[in-house]
Amino acid sequence: MALTPSTCPLDCPDACGVLVETDADGRFVRVRGNPEHPYSRGALCGKTALYGDVVQSPDRLLAPLVREGGDLREATWGEALDVVARRMAGVRGEEVLALSYAGTMGLVQRRFPMRAMHALGAAVTDGALCDTTSEMGYRAVYGDVVGADIETAGDCDAFVLWGCDMARTVQHLQPTVQRLARAGVPVVAVDVYRTDTVQKLERWGGRGVLIRPGTDAALALGLARLAYERGDADREFLARHALGADEFERHVRSGHDLEWTCATTGLAPDDLEHLYAVLARSANPFLKLGVGFTRRRVGAMSMRAVCSLAAVLGRARRVHYESMDCFALTTDGVDRPDLRPDGAPAPVVRHVEVGRELESGRFRAAFVWGHNPAVVIPDSRRVRAGLARDDLLLVVHEHFLTETARLADVVLPATTFVEHDDVYRSYGHRYLHWARAAVAPPEGPRPGEGPRSNVEAFGAIAAALDLPADCRPRPAAELCAELLEANAHRLRAGDLEALRAGRPVKMHPAGGEPGANGNGWPTPSGRIELASSLARDWGQPELATHVPDDASGDDGPLWLHCAPSRHTHNSTFSHSRRHVARAGAPRCFLHPADAEARGVADGDAVVLANGRAALTLTAALTGDVPRGLVRVDGMPRAEDVPEGVGVNALVAGARSDMGDGNVLYSTRVDVRRAAVETGAPTPALPSEASAG
Repeated sequence: MALTPSTCPLDCPDACGVLVETDADGRFVRVRGNPEHPYSRGALCGKTALYGDVVQSPDRLLAPLVREGGDLREATWGEALDVVARRMAGVRGEEVLALSYAGTMGLVQRRFPMRAMHALGAAVTDGALCDTTSEMGYRAVYGDVVGADIETAGDCDAFVLWGCDMARTVQHLQPTVQRLARAGVPVVAVDVYRTDTVQKLERWGGRGVLIRPGTDAALALGLARLAYERGDADREFLARHALGADEFERHVRSGHDLEWTCATTGLAPDDLEHLYAVLARSANPFLKLGVGFTRRRVGAMSMRAVCSLAAVLGRARRVHYESMDCFALTTDGVDRPDLRPDGAPAPVVRHVEVGRELESGRFRAAFVWGHNPAVVIPDSRRVRAGLARDDLLLVVHEHFLTETARLADVVLPATTFVEHDDVYRSYGHRYLHWARAAVAPPEGPRPGEGPRSNVEAFGAIAAALDLPADCRPRPAAELCAELLEANAHRLRAGDLEALRAGRPVKMHPAGGEPGANGNGWPTPSGRIELASSLARDWGQPELATHVPDDASGDDGPLWLHCAPSRHTHNSTFSHSRRHVARAGAPRCFLHPADAEARGVADGDAVVLANGRAALTLTAALTGDVPRGLVRVDGMPRAEDVPEGVGVNALVAGARSDMGDGNVLYSTRVDVRRAAVETGAPTPALPSEASAG
């Protein structure tokens, strides 16, 4: 038996340390947690713990597929690459779309395919599907996304989770929060329904504060006014660190009183007072901000308001949203933007508008890796229609025959993270890791015809298209070494040797901890910007303001809330039978009063609909969601929905207030009883493996 240290590659802030177990013959056995990883400490979530089901799945792609006569048939790599070369003849660079996302978070495997795309002169997406809006809101106030070190959370005397369902999305934070709550430290979660996290806090001695969807800014501004009125604003901190503090105080005092705040957010006064006391009366609180509450038309404004509140209280150094800029790594040596032809434009397509861009016919080819755009991009019916165009060459590199791969002209089989080298960073903690391949890829039907890594596959595509030598295949280990050596200035003594030995290394902000030890803030002014120049550049008010969510023009009576799944991860595990079985049949969670008003009983087939699409799901009635909100967990597979579409078919391809991001939660629908039953009974909610 051998154990190879690695990192979970999924789009998750925990970036857990993994040990890949192999037998005496070098064959894959399983993955398990790495007890020597300083953050995850040997624990894996229930999703990654079953990753072996992906590696060894009988449904995994082991050979290329090419479309012939309308159907996909098995082919050799040579045949598949010949199809790509033939169809790409005469296609101009600006007619090619590079479509990638976070199927792997590894810096080398995710980015190397961009060498070929740059050499072609292809259009790229802005990647604004997940956290771009929240990132821009944070940057507008605090600058670079560094934040408090998540490992210092256990030292606090109060803990607030704002828009963060920790139990489903930041699971390795749970032991710390549980210990704090059971020791009597005040712990509060701000959210829009009684999440798994809220329920856990209630058992541990904490509390949930539930507000109306889209009113986070109103709550933050109301709390800020209380701080000014009650003498809890840290004026010394504001004078030393903040730009626009006087203007912000006048702005907050001009409205946002207790009565208005409660009426706008739906909070009872005692809930608001409790949250205020936790934030204002603690000496060393920790604020963990999530991403979900910002996936709205007004998402950046919401983030700005919460960050501004923390600054007013003098708590800005204790805010953790993400940690990405703590690494400050140079990655141009991997994706090589210098390979773009001289004078070639560098068109950028808004990710949320990919559907309409594909439908327009401006692209004649699209290359997809680490991405399932037919499922995860908003307005997904339009995305699918665009990908299915007869005049578009669609090349997809994948583990399984996903919804996107089924539309492809060429499908290339991909390796999993246990089968290739890569370098991983986290956007939650501060650890960097060089992970080595633990096993060889599975054999294809013929020698050398099995799955290939992103580096190998796109290197082969580059060779087939006669692109420059720097785009051709190279050992991923060499690329990893070059990436780390190019960033040696960001490493401390002994770090490079530790990384080469497979040990994670903790990184430190390049400019020191923002606002500490005489450091400024990484903003244009060098200060916290309560009056934000970045917001002004985006056409937004300089001061954080409550703006009602326009629901992307939807007029349905119910907010749609697409919650993260307990058992799957976006669409990653949609082809893993055990993951899908654990998730159960897709359901629509409704408040009993909303169901009664529509004549819906528990277990009925119901239709969620708006002007873009309709989905038939099974109703599950629960008081954990408030009236006026309907919740769907995860991304139901198209094959499990009679209409053959997922939840993103209901979501507009509209843009957020800053960052042009996803507006997933600015979606309204109605629910009606379906004419036919789905035949799927409502199962009991599955128990969770994590500590209760």
